[in-house]
Amino acid sequence: MLSLFFVPSIPELPHIVVDGDEAHHAIKVLRIAVGDEVMLADGAGAWARVILRSLDKRSFAAEVLERGTAELPQRELIVVQALMKSDRAKEAIELLTVAGADRIIPWESHRSIAKWQSDLGQKWLGTAMTAAKQSRRIRLPEIEAPITLKQIGARFGTHANLLVLHEEAQRKLSDVAKEISDGPIVLVIGPEGGLTPEEIEALTSFGGDVALLGAEVLRSAHAGFAGLAAISSLIGRW
Repeated sequence: MLSLFFVPSIPELPHIVVDGDEAHHAIKVLRIAVGDEVMLADGAGAWARVILRSLDKRSFAAEVLERGTAELPQRELIVVQALMKSDRAKEAIELLTVAGADRIIPWESHRSIAKWQSDLGQKWLGTAMTAAKQSRRIRLPEIEAPITLKQIGARFGTHANLLVLHEEAQRKLSDVAKEISDGPIVLVIGPEGGLTPEEIEALTSFGGDVALLGAEVLRSAHAGFAGLAAISSLIGRW
C-alpha cells in the first residue's frame, strides 16, 4: 500500500508540489525517490495518486496519475471522549482514528483529571493525522471543541443514537445495537475514574442507552476503540 501524505489541498492540476513538514518526512525519514508513487490527501476526502518527478531537500514535485474523493460514510460514528492525561489522550485519539471515528468531541466530565487547554485541539488533530497516515485513512476525523453534559443532551438526545458505555450496565452493547435507528451513532466514553451516577442519570434522561462492553473493564483510552470496532461490525460497516 502506498505511503500517504496530507497536503492543504488537491488542486485540479497535472502536477502538485509538496513542501513543509510532510515533504521533510517523506524525503528525510521515508527516503522517497524520483519514480516512487505515493498518495496525497487533503484530509477532507480529496486524494491523488502521484508519481515523484523531482525533489530537493525541502520539497518534491509529483505528477498526478489518478484522483478522486473518499465517500462519506452512510452513518456517522461520533465519540464523546472524556478528557484524560496527555499520554492517555494521545493513545485514545490514535485508536479512535484507526478505528474509523468520523468525529471526536472532548468532554470534561466530573471525574476527568485533565483540563482542556487552548492548544489541545491542534495537538489532537496532529495525533489523528499521524494515525491516519499509518492506517492509510484518507479523510481525517473532525476534532471539535469541548462539549458539556447539557450540550450532549441538546445535540444528541433526540437526533442520534446515544450509547453510553459503562461497566455496570445491565444490557450488552450487542443487544442495544439491535435497537439502533437511522442517524448518527454517538459513543460516550467516561474518564479513568468512571462516570458518576448523576452523569449516568442525566445521559439516560437525554434518551441515552447504557451499554456493557464485555465483562472486562477497559481503560478509557481503549474503550472507544473497542466500542467502534463492535458497532462497525454490528451495523455492517466492517
